[in-house]
This record gives sequence, C-alpha cells and structure tokens, in this order.
Amino acid sequence: MNATNERMKYNYRVCLARVDGRDKKTWLQTVRHITDFEKFTGYKDFQKITQSTIHDYIEKMLIKGTSLSFADHNIKALQKFYEWLSIQRGYRSKMEPNLPRYFQLSASQRKTARAPSYRTSYELDEVRQVIDNMPETTITEQRNKAIVSLQALCGLRISELRTIKMRNFIYDKDTGRHFVYVDPKDMSVKFAKTRQAFIMPFNHEWLDNVLRWQDRLKKLGWGDKDPLFPIIPNQFNQLNILEPNIKKVAIRANNAILKVFREAFTATGLPYYPPHTFRHMIARWAETKSPEIFNAVRQSLGHSNIKTTFESYGAFTPHKIADILNKAETIC
Repeated sequence: MNATNERMKYNYRVCLARVDGRDKKTWLQTVRHITDFEKFTGYKDFQKITQSTIHDYIEKMLIKGTSLSFADHNIKALQKFYEWLSIQRGYRSKMEPNLPRYFQLSASQRKTARAPSYRTSYELDEVRQVIDNMPETTITEQRNKAIVSLQALCGLRISELRTIKMRNFIYDKDTGRHFVYVDPKDMSVKFAKTRQAFIMPFNHEWLDNVLRWQDRLKKLGWGDKDPLFPIIPNQFNQLNILEPNIKKVAIRANNAILKVFREAFTATGLPYYPPHTFRHMIARWAETKSPEIFNAVRQSLGHSNIKTTFESYGAFTPHKIADILNKAETIC
C-alpha cells in the first residue's frame, strides 16, 4: 500500500460524501475502482501515472474479458477522481496536462457499454394470476400479499418498498386516489428524490389487499411512523409452539423482499423476475396509452427525463412489436 495514496483516497471519499452528497454505497464503489487501478500500477504514486499506464490498464481489462459496462463505470470513476486530484495542492504541477481525459473507452465502446439491455417483465394477467393464487391465512401471508400487490400497483424501487412507513401510504381526497409519498426522510430513496408514486388503475382487489393490511396494523396499534411491512419472526410461545410474532421493525434486507416475490411466482409456475421489473411492466402498459398517461407514469416512477422511461423501461417486448405490426398489416 501507498500511504500518500491512502490519504488522498480518504480526502476524496470525504469530498464525495460531504460535498457531492454521495451515499456510502456510491463512494465505497468508487474507492474500490481506484484501488483496482492502484493494484495494477503496483501502488505507484497517483501523481506519477502516465498516459501509457492508463492505456495499458484499459487494455488489460478488456483482454481479461471484463464487461464493457463494468469497464465504463470503472474508467469514469477514475476519470472523476483524477479530475479532482489535478486541482489538489501538490498535484497540479506534477501531473501530466489533460491526464484525466485519457481515462475513457473508445466512442463505440462507450456507446455499447451504455446501451440499455432488454428487460423481461411480467404481463398484467400473469401478475393477477399470482396475486390471486397467494394465500392469506396467516399474518405473514397477508403481509406478503400486500407487498406484491403494492409493487404491482406503483412499481417502487426495492429499497423503497422495504422501508415504506404507514404514513407514506396516503389517500388524497381531492383526487380520490391513493399514492405512496416517497420521502427520503422516511424511506431509503435513490438520489433522495421525493415523489408521489400513484396507484395505477389496474385492479381494485390489489388495492384492497394493501388497505386490509394497513387496517390490521392500525388495529394492532401501529402508528404513522411504524413500518408498513414489518418483520414477522417465528417465536416459541408459552406452550413451546412456534408462532409468528409481528414487530414494529422494518424488513432489514432486500433479500427478504426478493424471497417473497420468488416464492409467489414460482408457486404459480412462472419464472422469477426481480420486483424491479414491475416498473418495466407499468411503463410498457403506459406506452400503449396516451402521451399524457405515459408522462404521468414517468413522473410516478421518478424519472426526471422521459427518455429514461422510453429507452430503459418502455421498450416493447418482441411479442408486442409483432402484434403491432400484424395489426398494421391488417389495416393496410
């Protein structure tokens, strides 16, 4: 290890966290990228890196078969680090001019790395089949059914779904609609962006599943600040029999949420896709409606740019494209 490099990495980490407001997950990943580069250089001082070193590092990554997507993230992180480093005292005069600009893939490689991948998602009828098939005898089953139902209705991010509180699920009297108030003060929210994730007009029974669950929690003494989807561990009662014991504690790990979806869909004989693909399902539904509806869904999903919704979420399935072309052929 290099003591000088470690000090600069620490200073950069502090800058990312306190000045740029990056969360821990982001700056940890950045530090990992920088450390990978350090290992390649034999922990040479950052200020002694040359254009040739950067070129060799990129070439080695690609020769090893590193995915272009990962390589692009890695190189961009290093470029930003060296841009910051180039204005630090003791580095401005010792680094090669324009050195940070050499941290980049070729134009075609960048374009390939950043091209959105096609994401398979469920059809609404498949989700309806799964939710109808989910049991609701026990308190755990009722919670799980409410989790899947809410996700199908508004497509939250997994961390948002896990950390939602009672007060975040709201009924607006003026519009007559329910929505999730995605609030970074209460929930784990990407980029800390506040938004209203409205319930889609899909199935009233799905909304009823969530409302019944919320009412049950209220009867158990749940307040506004308590989690909507709490943990329900099994504990031994006085008769030494295991029984569920609900607690006012939010589900701690995303894997626990993923397990709920995996078990629900495989029980119905359907392939398992991550809960995030529900966002794709909602966008693809909206894409078949009016531009006004599509824009409303874009805001509900939390996309600042409608291009994100179109390119990353709204791509038609091959089956849908074929269906559209078949209808066009019939019209002609």
